[in-house]
Amino acid sequence: LRGAASAAGLAAAGAFLAACGPSKAAGGASKGAAASLTAAAANAIHILWRPWYNFNEATTKTGEALMMQGIQPWLAKNAGVDVNITFMGYQATTVAALLAGNGPDVFADWVLPLFTEPGLLLDLSPYVKQSNVNLGQFPARDMEVFEQNGGLWALPSYLHLEAPAVNLGILDNLGLSYPEPGWTHTQWTQLWEQTATKGVGGKPGRVGAQFYWEGYDGHGGAPAPYYLKGFGGEYVDPADNTRCYLTSPGSVQAFEWLYGLLSSGVCNTGGSNFQTGGITVSTADTAGGLIGSAQSWRSLKWQIYDEPVYPSVKTAFAASDFYAISAATARPDVVWDFMQYLCVGPDWQNWMVKLAMNGPNQAALYPQWEATVKAVAPPLANIDLGVFTNQMQNNEPYFGLLYAYDDPQAGSIVSAVSSQIQGQKVTVPAGLAQATQQVNALEATAKTTAASAVNAAKRFPVNGKTVAAVPTGI
Repeated sequence: LRGAASAAGLAAAGAFLAACGPSKAAGGASKGAAASLTAAAANAIHILWRPWYNFNEATTKTGEALMMQGIQPWLAKNAGVDVNITFMGYQATTVAALLAGNGPDVFADWVLPLFTEPGLLLDLSPYVKQSNVNLGQFPARDMEVFEQNGGLWALPSYLHLEAPAVNLGILDNLGLSYPEPGWTHTQWTQLWEQTATKGVGGKPGRVGAQFYWEGYDGHGGAPAPYYLKGFGGEYVDPADNTRCYLTSPGSVQAFEWLYGLLSSGVCNTGGSNFQTGGITVSTADTAGGLIGSAQSWRSLKWQIYDEPVYPSVKTAFAASDFYAISAATARPDVVWDFMQYLCVGPDWQNWMVKLAMNGPNQAALYPQWEATVKAVAPPLANIDLGVFTNQMQNNEPYFGLLYAYDDPQAGSIVSAVSSQIQGQKVTVPAGLAQATQQVNALEATAKTTAASAVNAAKRFPVNGKTVAAVPTGI
C-alpha cells in the first residue's frame, strides 16, 4: 500500500495532469520584486510534510512535483507559507526525528501507537470542534481507532478497499448461477465447493477461492481482521488493547470456518489471480491494483461482488493510513489548516485519485472516483465499481485493532500459531488458547518497559544527528 509509485499510476496521471500545470509568466522579476520575495521568504511559515506516498528513486522528482502541484490551491490561499516534502522512510525513523525535534510537522503513517505512546501527536479534538469538521464523513471504524484516551490523534489519509472478484466464465461452463447480493458466507462456501476440482494425473486441481489472509498483520490491515469481525471475533480485545481476543467464540468460529476450507483443499491462500486457480479471488481493490487486475484478466469474463454476509455483522475489508500533526509543531493553527486540505476537503482527495487511483477517505467522493477510474481504465468499464461506493455509504469498512505495546512480537506469536493450525499440528481452540496466553504475557511485560524503550541505548543517525532509537515494538 505504501511502496514506490507505480509506472501505471504516474502514466495515468499524465492524461489528467497535463492540462493542470501551473503557468509561468513571461519575463523575469524586477530587482524590487525579487527583494520583496526574499524578505517574504525570510518571514515565511515553514511546514515540513511527510506524505503517505513514497516514490522510488527513479520517480521521486516527478512524484514530488505532482504532489506539490496538488497543493497549489492551498498555497495560493496561504501566502507566506512554505511547504517542503520529506520522505523519511519507516516509522522508527520518523519517531526518532520527532523526538530529536527535527521531525515533520504533518505526516502520514499507519501504526498509530508508535506515536501516541510517546506522546508525540497533537490532539486534534479542539481544532475539529473549532472548524466544525463532520467526523461522520469518515468510516466510523477509522475514527474509533483514532480516538483514544480522550483525544483525537489522526484523520484518514485514504482508503484501500477490496471485494471478491469472480471468474464468471467458469460458472458459465459449469452451468452454475452467479452470486447475488446478500449471499451469506455459507452460500459462498457452497459455490466454492461446487467449483473446486481434484487434480488429475499429478496436476493440481482448481480451488474454489483464493483468500488474501495473514495470520496477523501488524498494520491492522490485511483482510484477516474483517473475517474475524464478521463472526464477532477480533485479534485484539476491543475493551483492552493489551489483551488477546482469540479465545472469544467469534474468533474461534472464524478460524474454524477458514481453516476448514483450507485443510479440505476447497480454498487456498496462495494466489492472487485466476490463472493460478480459483473461481474467486479477493484482490480486486480500490488502488491501482484494480487496473493491474483488469489488464491481467482482459481475456476473461469476470465481475466483482459484495462481501459475504457473515453471522455477526456485515463488514468489508479495508486498510487506511492516517495523517497526524506533531505535538511540537511551531504553528499548529496553520498546519491544521493544511491538514484539513489533505483530509477534509475534496480537492486533495480527488487529486490523489487522479495520481494513483487510490480510494478517497469519504463516501461522498466515491461516485467521482468511479468515473475517474473508468475514464483511465477502459477494461473496467463494465465492472461494478459501485460495490466500493456501497461499502462506504453503508459504513462497512473495518480496520483491525493493534496490540498496544510489543505489537510485532505479538503478531509473530499469532502468525506462528496460525501456521501450526493450518498445518494441522494443533486444533483451532488449542492453538488460539496458546496464542492468547503468550500474547497476554508479552503485553504485560512490554507495558512495563515501553517508557524506557523511548530512551533506549541503541542509537542511529537521523538527518546527520544521532538520536535515541525507538524500537518498532512500542
